[in-house]
Amino acid sequence: MIYLLHGTDTYSLRAYLNELRAAVGMPDVQDANITSLNTQDANPASILGLCQAMPFLAERRMVIVEGLIASLAGEGRGSRGKVTSEALAEWHDFFPALLDNMPPTSDLVFMEGQLQANNPVLKNVKAVAEVKEFGKMTANDLRGWVQKRVMDRNASITTNAVQLLVDMIGMDLWALASELEKLLLYATGRTIEIEDVEEMVGFVKEVSIFTVVDAVLEGNRMVAMRNLTKLLEGEATVPYVLSMLGRQVRMLLLAKELIQEKVPQGELGDRLGINSQYPLRKTLEQARRFTPQSLRVLHTGLLNTDVAIKTGAQGERLALEFLVAEMCQTVSGHRNSRSEAV
Repeated sequence: MIYLLHGTDTYSLRAYLNELRAAVGMPDVQDANITSLNTQDANPASILGLCQAMPFLAERRMVIVEGLIASLAGEGRGSRGKVTSEALAEWHDFFPALLDNMPPTSDLVFMEGQLQANNPVLKNVKAVAEVKEFGKMTANDLRGWVQKRVMDRNASITTNAVQLLVDMIGMDLWALASELEKLLLYATGRTIEIEDVEEMVGFVKEVSIFTVVDAVLEGNRMVAMRNLTKLLEGEATVPYVLSMLGRQVRMLLLAKELIQEKVPQGELGDRLGINSQYPLRKTLEQARRFTPQSLRVLHTGLLNTDVAIKTGAQGERLALEFLVAEMCQTVSGHRNSRSEAV
């Protein structure tokens, strides 16, 4: 069998390759029957020779060639530079001939990253290979991936915990798998809750909704706008960003009210619905920096923007960008007035 595995999702690609490797046999058998070639060592004769070798104490053998298809187009780390027309002609002849020369006991796997559609040999490879493309997942795909992985371990996780985990980690499945493994060990025997994610998972996503919210509440317009742009270029939507900004401002209003009522420190977490120490401490620190009036100004701006978007008075992205800039200006002005008062 001939396979072409390619795409940007290297985690899923490697997982699929491991399934193919497992079909060869136990690890000790794999060592004797799986050969990997880099682009410099791969040529038609060497590939075919390895594929035609008989398995050793096993029913199958496997040859893995990594990066060859991209290198023939001058792409990737193993690029051969400009490939001569004679060399390309040899490869063009090689791929169709594979079907007639591959023994049924061998598997040949071509592993690639993202391939360009105009790759000169891609059409020839696709004609003889089973093609598996591992593309970038959507946010829905990621949430489903997390839930399935948890279910496969006979464990459970709340919807809110899944959402926060995806928000914090982003599209990196390697990091998601690592953080999820920690959570499964931490919450052994019970459901993984949103508080577990807050407690155990570090912020590894380059730009998350939290970086935007924090920058806004610090009055840092440059950072807020830059991160907002990156966020919207990814999977985040305007309603989602707006809802998260509104959630945090409402949380700060409630926290400010509780602080002014002199609610005991030990009760603040329960009253705010925050059970982990780090987010609780951060929320209280932010609340203490604002007056109730300044927080109400921020909240009014959020409500007005929501109405403007829903009535069609403004385009949603433009309305959100105006809001973020306006909120940063409000926070900055509030901070300056406090400094002058001091």
